[in-house]
Amino acid sequence: MRNSFKNPLYAPGVQLASIKELIVFAAGQYGTKAAFRYKKEDQIIIRTYAELYRDVKLQSGLFKSLNLPRKHIAIIGKTSYEWIVTYLSIMYSGMVAVPIDTQLLPQEYGKLLKRADVDCVVCEKKLKSSIDDLQLTGSPSILCMDEEKTNADAARELLSDEISDQIDVNALAVIVFTSGTTGESKGVMLSQKNIMVDVQSASQILGLSEQDSSLSILPLYHSYEMTCDILLLMYFGASVSLNDSLKYMSRNLKIFRPSVLFAVPMVVESIHRSIMEAVRKSKKEKLFYLLLRLSAILNKAGIHCSRSLFKNVRKELGGELRLMISGGAYLDQIYIDFFDNIGINLVQGYGITECAPLLSANPDRFKKRYSIGRIVTCCEVAIDKNDTYEKADGHAVGEIMARGANVMLGYYKDEKSTSAAMREGWFKTGDIGWIDQDNYLYITGRIKNLMVLSNGKNVSPEEIEQKLFRLPVVKEVQVVSTKEGYREEIMAVIFPDETYIEENAITDVKKYAEHEVNNVNKELPAYMQVTKVVLRDSEFPKTSTRKIKRMYTTEEAQ
Repeated sequence: MRNSFKNPLYAPGVQLASIKELIVFAAGQYGTKAAFRYKKEDQIIIRTYAELYRDVKLQSGLFKSLNLPRKHIAIIGKTSYEWIVTYLSIMYSGMVAVPIDTQLLPQEYGKLLKRADVDCVVCEKKLKSSIDDLQLTGSPSILCMDEEKTNADAARELLSDEISDQIDVNALAVIVFTSGTTGESKGVMLSQKNIMVDVQSASQILGLSEQDSSLSILPLYHSYEMTCDILLLMYFGASVSLNDSLKYMSRNLKIFRPSVLFAVPMVVESIHRSIMEAVRKSKKEKLFYLLLRLSAILNKAGIHCSRSLFKNVRKELGGELRLMISGGAYLDQIYIDFFDNIGINLVQGYGITECAPLLSANPDRFKKRYSIGRIVTCCEVAIDKNDTYEKADGHAVGEIMARGANVMLGYYKDEKSTSAAMREGWFKTGDIGWIDQDNYLYITGRIKNLMVLSNGKNVSPEEIEQKLFRLPVVKEVQVVSTKEGYREEIMAVIFPDETYIEENAITDVKKYAEHEVNNVNKELPAYMQVTKVVLRDSEFPKTSTRKIKRMYTTEEAQ
C-alpha cells in the first residue's frame, strides 16, 4: 500500500467503548437537557436524556423477558422517537439490531428478515398485519412501537439487573443491508466498537457542542444518519429534532430552528433550488448576485460578514442554521461555495456502510475545496498500489482502501463476498480516488461505473455528470458509453428541469440541451466529450437516500 495515512487525535475526548456506555454517559452528563424533540398532533414533545435512559431501560427489560434464541431484532418504521428507543434498547441489551428500509415491499423485506435470522420484529402498528401475512420461518415475535410502553410494564422487575450487565463490544451488534445503486444488498455486520470509534472520530472533526441542535431528515435505518447525526449529537449532549417527512422539511426547519443539518446531495440541491426560486420571485436577482460576489471576495480576504448579508435568506431555513454536512454521494463544489457565501458552512464527508460508515470528512474550520475531507482517526486509508489508473496533481489515482477499528466484521452468512471485499486486511471500497500531500482524500468515481473506452482511456462518468448537472436545464443526468456499429460514443441521458424550461419558454428542449452540453464539452479533453444527448420523460430510479441508481446500458438509462 502507498499514500497511507493515519491521523493523530485532534483532541482527547471522552472515551466510550460501546453505545450502551454512550446512553449511560449522556444520561449522567446531560440528564435534564432535551435529547429529542418531535411533533405529535399540534404539540412539540420533548424527551430529555434522563427520560431517554428510562425508556431504553424499560424496553431493554422487555427484550430480555422474551428469551429470544438468536436475539436478532428487526426495526421497521418511519422516523420516530420510538424507533430510536428501540434501536438503543437493542444496543443496551447487547442484542443485534436489523434496521429495515421502509420503502421496500413486504415481500422484499420479508426476504431480508429471513436472511438475517430475525426472531423479533418491532414495527409500526399499521405494518403488523402485512408482516403476519408473510408467515415467516420460526414465527418471530412481533411488537408494535405504538404499544411498547404498556408491554414494557411487565419487564420493570428486570431493571435492577440491566445496568450491571456487560456486553461484548466486539460482537455482532447491527446487520445493515446495503441499499447501493448496484447489485443485491449485502448484510453488513457491525459491532458496537465499530460504530463508537467512528462516532468519536467524527467528534474530533466537527466542532459541535451541547448548544447545537439538528433536524433529522434522513432515514434512521441508514448508518450515516444513525452514526453521524443521532449518536454523534448524543455524544455532545446536543438535541435532535425529528422530521416527519421530507415534504414538510421546509416547515420543520422554521419550527425547530436547527443549527446543524446532516444531508445528502439531493437535499442540498433541493434547498439551493428553493432559495433561488425565492430570489427570482422577489425580483431581486441582481442584488442577490451582487451580494453573493461581495461575500465571496470578503471571505477570501478573511472578512466574514455573510451571515449578516444573507440573514433574511437564512430565516427561511429557521435562522439558526450554521453548519451542513453532506454525505452519501459526491457533492459539486459549486454548492459548497454557494452556502459558504450565504453564511452556512457546508462540509462534505465520505463513508461507506462497511466502515460504520465514516471514512473522511472536511473539518469545519480547515476544509479543502473539491476534497471529501481528512481521514478519520480510527482508521487508515490508502490507495491500492496494485491497480492505479492515472495521476492527479502528481498523486496516484486508484481504489480507495481502508483498515481500522471501524471496518466491518464481514457480510452476514456470506464468506465469499467478505473475502472478495478484503485484501491483506484492507477493505476495498470500490471507489476511485487519491490522497494529497496534506492527507486529504479526493474521489473521482466508482470502479464499477468506469467506462473503458476502445482507445484504452478510463473515464469516470461521475466527473462528466458533475459538470452537466450545473446546467440549469438539467434536473438529473447519467452518463453511459454506447456503441453504434464501430462508433463509440459517450451519451448523456438527461431528465430536464420542467420549471426552467417553462420560465425560459424553451420550445425545442433537445436542441437547447445539446447546445448547453457542447459548451460543457469545451471544458473536457476530447476523449471525455459527450457525443450524444438523450432526454428522459421521468426521473431516474433512486435508492431510499435519493441516490440515482446506476444504469449500465442505453436501454436501462432511457
